[in-house]
Amino acid sequence: MRKFDEQIMRALFTLADIEVLQAWPLVNQYDADRKDPWWLVKTTAGLIKLGWRKRVISIDWSDTAIREVITDHDVTKDETMVHAWGVARAVEYLERLGFLFKENQSESEDNDGSQ
Repeated sequence: MRKFDEQIMRALFTLADIEVLQAWPLVNQYDADRKDPWWLVKTTAGLIKLGWRKRVISIDWSDTAIREVITDHDVTKDETMVHAWGVARAVEYLERLGFLFKENQSESEDNDGSQ
């Protein structure tokens, strides 16, 4: 079993330069019998849910405004989720999300100022 406690989860977001406003542990969304939690993480851009499946970390940002495939890697993915093969890939994908969050926020601020 992989350890995925709050300290590790927060480290992923710190490395990706995404501020964690609040975090809640969830029952494992892949297998409720597993002891390792998933996490619901509140960011300035919205909620992100992540946790280990059997061999990948599932990252879901469907509760944000971002609708974009964030990698061209051959992994399970769509416009609101991706499966990361390991911690390094999870950080890479979260970094991309962080960039998109900031880009989206800048566009929103620009649009608010032009009206």
